[in-house]
Amino acid sequence: MADLYIIKLGGSAITEKEGNKFEAKKAVLERIASEIKRALDEKEFKLIIVHGAGPFGHTNVVEYDINNGVYSDRQKEGLAKTIKDCNLLDSIVVGTLKKVGLDAIPFDPNKIVEQDNKKIVKFETEEIKGEIAEGNIPVLFGQMVPDKSLNASVISGDTVIGFLAKKFGAKKVFLGTDVAGIYNADPKKNPNAKRIPLIDKSNFEEVIAQTDEAGTVDVTGGMKGKLEKLQEMLQGTTALIFDASKEESFYKVLTGKEVEGTEIRL
Repeated sequence: MADLYIIKLGGSAITEKEGNKFEAKKAVLERIASEIKRALDEKEFKLIIVHGAGPFGHTNVVEYDINNGVYSDRQKEGLAKTIKDCNLLDSIVVGTLKKVGLDAIPFDPNKIVEQDNKKIVKFETEEIKGEIAEGNIPVLFGQMVPDKSLNASVISGDTVIGFLAKKFGAKKVFLGTDVAGIYNADPKKNPNAKRIPLIDKSNFEEVIAQTDEAGTVDVTGGMKGKLEKLQEMLQGTTALIFDASKEESFYKVLTGKEVEGTEIRL
């Protein structure tokens, strides 16, 4: 059977997250979709796509104070708005993928996931499994989902990736962000920041200590939160964090060509 890859379209890469605008970077999405199509035309593999929510999720969650439970009328209003906005972004992503001929099938985590105090207790995957077997591409995303203790809570794209990678035995996870990997300081602020080419058990704790929280609005903890989730859930699957804004980056990672990035083996 063909290898299964999971790719992450980071919210910072596909939305105007840095400017905190509710806008998708449509030109970037179109380029990425074309690169994925080209890779699939050349090489046989199965694929799941997960994308971040950017401001469509994070900004709403902060604005309506729904990161730690949904109780008041205003919080319920914020929950409905966040779910709607995350679905809007997903419709743009899926529409762009379909436009280049990819058989993208949307799966809203709000309808198939349940959490308890922010931990997954139910994740329906049978339909996802069926779509993968048919050669289609399931598309999931960061979203608000029902929560037994909190009424609703955030499930990040990285948590979705970790769960599905483990469930389906993904060969590799590719995380496209707005920087070329993990650095020992913020490369956007510090020109002397050095990229860490490999993170494994021997240097994980040291890297976590150096990694800053997100500089943008990010309720999932930015790069530090991403690494901690990967450590928790990516047992046995190799991940690569790379710069999604670079031309050919998705085509290269999917076809086994070298790109600048940080490989993670935990």
